[in-house]
Amino acid sequence: MENITFVRLGNSLVRHIRVVALLWVFGLFSSLSVAPSYTLPFNGSWDNQVYQVGELSNNSLWNLSGLWDPFQKRIDSHHANSFGIMFTSVTDCDGDGVSCDKEEEDGTDPDDPCDFILAHQNCAPTTAWKNMDCDGDGVTNQKEKEDGTDPLNPCDLIVEHQNCTVPDSWKKMDCDGDGVTNEKEIEDGTDPFDPCDLIVEHQNCTVPDSWNKMDCDGDGVTNEKEVEDGTDPFDPCDFILEHQNCTPSDAWKQLDCDGDGVTNGKEKEDGTDPLDSCDFVWEHQNCEPSDSWKQLDCDGDGVTNGDEKEDGTNPLDPCDYNPEHVTLPQSGGYLTVDCDGDGVTNGKEKEDGTDPNDPCDFILGSQSVSPSSTWNSSDCDGDGVTNEDEKKDGTDPLDPCDYKPESVTLTPSAEWNALDCDNDGNPNGTDPNPLKATAMDDSGSTPALTEVAINILENDDFLPNNDGNNVGITSLSQIGGSALGTVGLDAQTGILSYTPTLEESNTTVTIVYQVCNVAVDPNVCASATVTIQVGANTLDAVDDSFSTDTTGEGIVGSNVLDNDTLNGAPVSPGDVILTSTPTAELTINEDGTITINPGTAEGTYTIDYTICEVSNPTNCDTATVTVEVTQGTSNVIDAVDDTFSGNTSGVIPNSNVLDNDTLNGAPVTSGEVILTSTPTTELTINEDGTIAINPGTAEGTYTIDYTICEVSNPTNCDTATVTVEVTQGTSNVIDAVEDSFSGDASGVIPNSNVLDNDSLNGAPVTPGDVILTSTPTTELTINEDGTIAINPGTAEGTYTIDYTICEAANPSNCDTATVTVEVTQGTSNVIDAMDDAYNADTTGGAIAGSNVLDNDTLNGASVTLEDVILTSTPTSELTINEDGSVTVTPGTAEGTYTINYTICEAANMENCDTATVTVEVAEGMANIIDAVDDAYSADTDGGLITDSNVLDNDTLNGTPVTLADVILSSTPTAELTINEDGSVTVSPGTAEGTYTINYTICEAANMENCDTASVIVEVTEPMVNVIDAVDDSYEADAEGIIPNSNVLSNDTLNGESVTLDDVILTSTPTDELVINEDGSVMVIPGTKDGTYTIGYTICEASNSENCDSAIVTVTVDGIDDDSKIEVNQMLTPNGDLKNDFLFIRGVDRIKSSTLKIFNRWGVAVYEGTNYDNINNVFDGRSRGRSSLSVNDYLPAGVYFYIFNYETDEGSFTDSEYIYISR
Repeated sequence: MENITFVRLGNSLVRHIRVVALLWVFGLFSSLSVAPSYTLPFNGSWDNQVYQVGELSNNSLWNLSGLWDPFQKRIDSHHANSFGIMFTSVTDCDGDGVSCDKEEEDGTDPDDPCDFILAHQNCAPTTAWKNMDCDGDGVTNQKEKEDGTDPLNPCDLIVEHQNCTVPDSWKKMDCDGDGVTNEKEIEDGTDPFDPCDLIVEHQNCTVPDSWNKMDCDGDGVTNEKEVEDGTDPFDPCDFILEHQNCTPSDAWKQLDCDGDGVTNGKEKEDGTDPLDSCDFVWEHQNCEPSDSWKQLDCDGDGVTNGDEKEDGTNPLDPCDYNPEHVTLPQSGGYLTVDCDGDGVTNGKEKEDGTDPNDPCDFILGSQSVSPSSTWNSSDCDGDGVTNEDEKKDGTDPLDPCDYKPESVTLTPSAEWNALDCDNDGNPNGTDPNPLKATAMDDSGSTPALTEVAINILENDDFLPNNDGNNVGITSLSQIGGSALGTVGLDAQTGILSYTPTLEESNTTVTIVYQVCNVAVDPNVCASATVTIQVGANTLDAVDDSFSTDTTGEGIVGSNVLDNDTLNGAPVSPGDVILTSTPTAELTINEDGTITINPGTAEGTYTIDYTICEVSNPTNCDTATVTVEVTQGTSNVIDAVDDTFSGNTSGVIPNSNVLDNDTLNGAPVTSGEVILTSTPTTELTINEDGTIAINPGTAEGTYTIDYTICEVSNPTNCDTATVTVEVTQGTSNVIDAVEDSFSGDASGVIPNSNVLDNDSLNGAPVTPGDVILTSTPTTELTINEDGTIAINPGTAEGTYTIDYTICEAANPSNCDTATVTVEVTQGTSNVIDAMDDAYNADTTGGAIAGSNVLDNDTLNGASVTLEDVILTSTPTSELTINEDGSVTVTPGTAEGTYTINYTICEAANMENCDTATVTVEVAEGMANIIDAVDDAYSADTDGGLITDSNVLDNDTLNGTPVTLADVILSSTPTAELTINEDGSVTVSPGTAEGTYTINYTICEAANMENCDTASVIVEVTEPMVNVIDAVDDSYEADAEGIIPNSNVLSNDTLNGESVTLDDVILTSTPTDELVINEDGSVMVIPGTKDGTYTIGYTICEASNSENCDSAIVTVTVDGIDDDSKIEVNQMLTPNGDLKNDFLFIRGVDRIKSSTLKIFNRWGVAVYEGTNYDNINNVFDGRSRGRSSLSVNDYLPAGVYFYIFNYETDEGSFTDSEYIYISR
C-alpha cells in the first residue's frame, strides 16, 4: 500500500512524495472539513483507485481523478491549509468492492461477490458485481448502491426500481411480516415493506407474532385481536372498545370516531364510549361534530343534535329542547322520561294529547312514574292544596273543586278565587264553604208586635243580589217554621223581616227558609232556621191627673185605663187585671174609675195602681194617679158643634144638638141642662134640641149658636155652633136603626147585617142605595156588605160599634146607628169537613193535587191551615200530612182504602168536624189529567173557528193529550159547539158578544180520572181577509242565510200568496236562528248540529189586528268548522307559541269587526277593530282603559268579551267568557 500525502493551500492540493508534484484544485475547497490525513486505495490508476476523500460544505465529493494534475504548479506544503492523505494500494478478489484482505479479516468469502459486509466496501466494485442481484430482490447491486438500499437485504429495495428478474423466492417472501407475500402485495398495490399496508383477506402466509402484536390503526386493539373481532385493523374507528389491549396512539386520541365533537382521548378520560355518538360529556365537546351526528337525535326529543347545538339546548337531555324545532319523531328515552315531572311519561302524554312540558296538563289516570318534588309541592288547580297532598287525599289535583279543606297549605290562586265550586253564586274567594252551599241558622229577638230585621245571608255562603261579588241570582223563600206573623224575605239585601202576631208575644218562633242560586240548572239550594225570641206585650200604665171638688164620690170622666196601652193600643178592661190599694183619700175601682173618699179635704193626693196582662200575668206596669181636690170644682159640661143638612122647610129629621153634648163625659139629657139659643133668619133651635129651617130659606150653608148650662149649676155653661147646609129637594129621609146581635169569639156573625132594618124614605135600603162607613173597634168590625165580624181573641162581653149610612145620591144625607153585640162562649162557628175521594198508583207517594181541606168550610168559607187544626191517624196504606195532602204507602196493593181526619177551629178547639178520605189504588191511577181553559175569537158569520182545538193545551201527566188518550164530552150551547175532534164551531148568526162553553176530558184508561175546562169565544163582526201563516221546515249545512229560504213562500191572505207589501213580519231571534225582514232564515254562526225552531207572526198591513203565527223548524247538520266564526276561549301567553294570543276562527270571512274584553269588574282591558289573528291581536296585555300599562300582561283569570262583526250574511254579536292561564 502506498501512502500519498496531500496538503491544502488555498484551493490547491499538494502531494507529498519524494518528488513533489502539485495538484491544482480550483473553487472546491473553500470550506473543506475533513481529517488531516486519509488512506486511499490505489489500484493501478488514480481514476479507478482514488475516488473520494471527504466532504465539502456544499456536500460535493472529491473526484481526485478529475482534479488531479501533478504537472501544473508547485504549492508550498507547509501552507496552513494543507493536509495529507495516506493512499494505500488494495486488491478485490471477487469484485464486490471489499478487498480480499478485508474479507479475510471480516470472515467473508473473498471469492463470493455476494458475501461481504457492505459497510466494508473499500474499493470500487466491478461492473459484473454491479449487474448482479446478490439479495435476489430483483434490483441490481448497482441500482441498490445508487438507491442507497442494501444489495444484500432482499427486503431493502425500491420496488419501482426492480430491474432484473424477480426470483420466486423473493415473491414468496413476506418482507414486512404482515402475512402477505411480496408478490401478492405487489398485485394488491400495497406496500410489501409496510406491515400496516395490506389487505387482511389476502394474508397467504404465516402471520408473525410481531404483526399480531402490532396496532396498525393505533386504536389500542392489536391487529390479531381486531382480526379475531372481525374489525378493521387499519380503521382506527373500527374496533371493540372492551377489547382495547394496548395503548392507543396519539393520532387516535386526537380523532373523533363517533363524530360527537369529543376526541377519542377525551372520551377515554371521561369514561364515555368513543364509538357511541350519543355517549359523551356535553361540556367536553372539543372539536367540531360531524354532519351525521348533527342529523341524529341523541335524546329522542325530536330535535336534531345540530339544532340543539344552535339552540343552546342539551342534545343528551330529552327534556331540554325547543318545541318549535321538533322535526323528527320523538322516540326512545324521550318517551319513557317525564319531562314536566307530572308522573306521566312523555310517550303517554303524546298518546293522551296532553303537553309533556306542562306539569299541569295531564290525565291523572295515566300517571305511571313518581312525580317530581317540584310537581309534588306545586298546586296545579290552584285550590291551595299541593299536588302531593291531593294524591294522598285521593282528590284530583287538576280539579280546583275537588280537595279537602283541611289539606290547604298554600294560598289559592286568583283563578280559584274567581271560581264558584259549589255553584251558590258566591266565588270561592269570598265563600266560607266553597265546596258546599251552606246556610247557617240565625237568631234574633224583637218586642211584641214589633218588626225585626235579620240579615240571614250574612253568615251563609250565598250572597245577596246587591253584592257585586255575586255571580249568580239569589232567591229566598220560606219553607217551614212555626211563625204565624208576617215574613218578608228580600233576596236583594239578604234581610228577613218579621212582624209577630199578638199570640206570639213572649214566645219563641221559628222560620225555616231556603236560599237558592237560580242562575244554574238545577238550582243550588240550602236551608236554615231562624229563631226569633218575641218579647212580652208592651204594657204601659201612664200616670194620670184629675181634679174634683170635695163633694166626694166618683170623679166624673175619670178612668186610669184611658191612657194606658198594650202594644201601643189602648187597653180594654178585658186585656188587663187592675189592682190598687186604696188610700185614706182615694180609691181606684175595678173599672178604672176613681172615687174620692167622703170627708177628703182640699189638697193634692196620689194613689198607685198596677195593670197586668191577662194572658201573661207577669207582664205588669204601675202608674200613679194624682188628684187635686178643690172646693166647688164644677162638673165638666161640653157643648159640641154639630153639622146637619136639610131642605128648605121644617124640622131637619133626626136633628138634635144635644145628641153629642156631655156632662162629665156622659151624654146630657134635657133634664140636666138649660138650652138657650137666639133664632136667626134661617134657623131656629127648638127647646128639645131639634133644628128647624125657617120657611123661605134659600139654598146655602148657615150657622146658629146655642148654649147649655148645668141645671144644678147654671153658671157651668158651654156654647157650640150648628152648621146647616140647606139644599133644594133634600127630601129623602134616611134612617139608620140600631141593631143587636150575639155571637162567639171569632169571625162573621151568621145572618148579621146592619142594613137589614135601615130605611130610605121608609123603604129598606139596599147596598146600592147607601154608602156604609164604620170605624172598627178592638172587638168588632162592620164589613162593607154590612155584616159584623167579631175580631179574634175577643173576650166574652157586650160591645158596641157605630156605623153611618149616607145616601149614595146625596152623600150629605146621612144617619148613624149603634150596633150592640153580646159575645158569649159556645156560640160556635159552623165548621164542615167534607169527604174526599182520590185515585193513586201502586207506586205510592204523595197524591198529586190532593188536599183534604180543599172542600172544607168554616162558616161557609173555605178553610185555611191557619183557621183549623188538622189531625189524623195514619193507616197501613194512607197518611194525611200536616198540609192536608194524602200519601199512599209505597207498595200498597190495588184496592180501595179509607182514612178519617178531623179539623177543629183554631180559635175554638171544641168546634170540630170529621170526614173520610177514600183512595182507590190501582196501576196507572196516578195519571194527572189537566184540561186548560181556552180562548178564541170568531166573527158573526159562524162556522168552524180556524186552528181551534180545545185539546191543544191539555195534558196527561204533563204530556199533551191526543184523542186516543182521552174521551172528550161537552154540551153545546145556543152559540157554541165543541166537536168530537176538539175544534170549536160558532152557530151562524150568533150576535157579537163573549160566550162560554164547558168541556170535560176523561182518561180513556180510567174514566173516573177527569177534568173540566171552559172555552171563551169572542164573537165580532166578520173580518174580510183571512190570513194564514203556515209552518216551514229547512235543512242547513252551513252558517248564515239558508239558500232559498223564505217563511212567506207558503203563507196566504184570502187564499193568495202574501208579499212583503201585504203583511208585517215579526219574529224574535233565538240563540240559533234569525228570521230576517225579507223572510229569509239565517243560522247563527257557531250553531252546533241539531234541530231548532223559531216562531214568526204575520199581520195584515191594512189591519194590524188580523194576524197569524207559524213555526219554522231548521235541521242543522254538517256545518264545516272552517266556515264557523268562533272565538277561542283559552289564552296562555307564556311564549310556548300555543294559544299565545286570542285566536278567532274565520276572521277571513269577516268584513269588519270590533272586539272588547272586560275584566270581572267591567273595566275594558282590550279594545280593537278588524281583528286579524296576525298583527291586530289580543296577546294577554292590556289595550284598554285598565290601570295596567300597555306592556303589562293581565293576571290570569276569567274575562268577558263582546265581539261585534259583519259578514256577507249580516251583522252579529258574540259574547262569552275567556280564560287567561299561564
